[in-house]
Parts: sequence; C-alpha cells; structure tokens
Amino acid sequence: MSASVVEQILARVAACLAAAGLSVFRGRVDAFEDDELPAVNVKRVASSFTVTDVAGEVSQAEIEFEVEFHVAALAGVETSADALHQAAHLALMDDATLAAWGKSSLRCVDTALDQDRADQAAACLVARYRIDAWVLQRDLSTFQ
Repeated sequence: MSASVVEQILARVAACLAAAGLSVFRGRVDAFEDDELPAVNVKRVASSFTVTDVAGEVSQAEIEFEVEFHVAALAGVETSADALHQAAHLALMDDATLAAWGKSSLRCVDTALDQDRADQAAACLVARYRIDAWVLQRDLSTFQ
C-alpha cells in the first residue's frame, strides 16, 4: 500500500530540510538534549479533504504541518531560531517537487516562539505551514 499524499508531502519536507544540512526528525515527542541542537522536527497537524469535481472523484486536500526549530545559544536564541527557520523556509520554497505537488500553494501561515522561562538559553520556534494538493477521493495516495 502506498503512503497517503499527506505522508508523501511530510517525507518530502523532511528530505528537503535534511538536504539543506539540517538535523531533521519526524514527529519526535521526546525532548532534545543540548548536544542534539540545533534540531528540526516535522510534525503532522491537520488535513481536510473537500470534493472538487461533479463526479466526486477528486478532492482538494488542505494539509497543515509544523516545523519546530529547536536551538540553544548563550545569547540570541530568538535570532538563532529565526535564522534556522529562514534557511528551512528557503529550502522548502525552492523545492520543485513540493511546488508541483501543491501547485505552488505551499505557504507559512504563522510562527510562534516556545521558550521556557526557566531556560533562557534554549528555545523552539514553531512554524505552521499549509499546502493544498489534489487527490483521488478513493485513493488518498494519488496526486491529481
């Protein structure tokens, strides 16, 4: 059985980020140790499917995922996290496969900084992305 378009897109996102030289994880829930930082974690968030044709055979999938940028720095953790996000964003936006699958719909919809007040030397910037893809209604692994 083939992976769904959602999983194919998330795998491609992880591959793009790894090719950009980043240390990438998929759906990691465990805390990162200091010696693992900087690290990027790609997480599935939500997907919705809306039928787009009269015959009911094609659906538009709106796929959301988060990319967490975990950093540690003696000074400027926010700036370090932002720089990591910018490098990752460029790699994602320049990827021809993601552009084709999403018909150039990939976009960053928001970011938020998650920083523990007790640990001012580490932070996690979370960027939420959205991409639209068109799939067969009866086979969610096939792009249209």
